Amino acid sequence: MTKPAKRTQKDKIGIYIKRQAWILFILIIAAWIIETIWLGSELIVAKSAAIGALLSFMTQVVFALFIFRHTGYRARQHIVSQLYRGQMAKWLLTVFGFALIFITVQPLSAPALFIGFMVMQISHSWMLWHIR
Repeated sequence: MTKPAKRTQKDKIGIYIKRQAWILFILIIAAWIIETIWLGSELIVAKSAAIGALLSFMTQVVFALFIFRHTGYRARQHIVSQLYRGQMAKWLLTVFGFALIFITVQPLSAPALFIGFMVMQISHSWMLWHIR
């Protein structure tokens, strides 16, 4: 006998998005403190890390909004199509976000930008792993 499918965990997803917002806040404060204490510069590294982390956070939120709009067995076809649309929107926002950042934000620390982005990506993957 097979088990019925689990219901979607919208409430858990909302909680994890809020937790990621806290990680974003902590990352921004940590980058600011580290740059103020060690580098003593014009907060270029902290600003770049914050922008990278914010870009990652915003693309994850857009993806979650696409995916968890519909639930249930009857909406399975729509859910799959929303997965593709959400992933495409996430990638397009990421690519255009990086392009816009590199064009408009000066001065910028590219390593700090990518580190901030990757820290948020890793935290997102870690939180998804805990949802299962």
